[in-house]
Amino acid sequence: MLSVLDFIKELTENNNRNWFKGNKERYRESLDIFRGFAGELLNGISKFDLSVGNLEAKDTIFRIYKDVRFSKDKLPYKTHFGCWMAKGGRKSSDAGYYFHLEPGKSFMAAGVWMPPGEQLKLIRQEILFNPEPYLELIHTPEISKQYERGGKEDMLKKGPAGFPKDYIHLEELKYKHYIWSRHYSDSALGKSNFSESVVADFKGLFPLVGYLNHTMSFTGNE
Repeated sequence: MLSVLDFIKELTENNNRNWFKGNKERYRESLDIFRGFAGELLNGISKFDLSVGNLEAKDTIFRIYKDVRFSKDKLPYKTHFGCWMAKGGRKSSDAGYYFHLEPGKSFMAAGVWMPPGEQLKLIRQEILFNPEPYLELIHTPEISKQYERGGKEDMLKKGPAGFPKDYIHLEELKYKHYIWSRHYSDSALGKSNFSESVVADFKGLFPLVGYLNHTMSFTGNE
């Protein structure tokens, strides 16, 4: 994995098509290494979350090529590798597991990021009508003390439309993403058991992933 970080560092400094073309073989080698790592994660996750059991590593990895058509940033390549492991693969809107590889910024995350409006509404409704299981889950020491809460920068300033503004747990309804994460140092990536430690971190958030997927498939509050 450290060689992949080296490739990404050089790509960051030379983010242009000519350099990438001249280093295409290094990219393929780095992708093969990351694909193998993603496979190890999938193998470990599938032992406690059967919903990812049918996925292959290639189904989870995002393309390095950026779509710059509608972006002010015209650099052609992403400067990280990432994989989203959820039922249906990288395009899935289900709750699942993400790994991000980037020099100095590598992390794992689990939960749901930018869920479609109807799924987000279902999460908020469940918290509104039945808050105890959710609050008990996110405040367990295993989650509250071991992981970082994501999505705070995107929270609504007021409560979502259609929900009571005097609700006691309104802050939880302001989130657009329900995601928790843990960061890793570059040196950690070089350890022989690194994939096992990441799987263990994912397992710690499995109850939350299960809760979110169950909630987003529920239609009883309408």
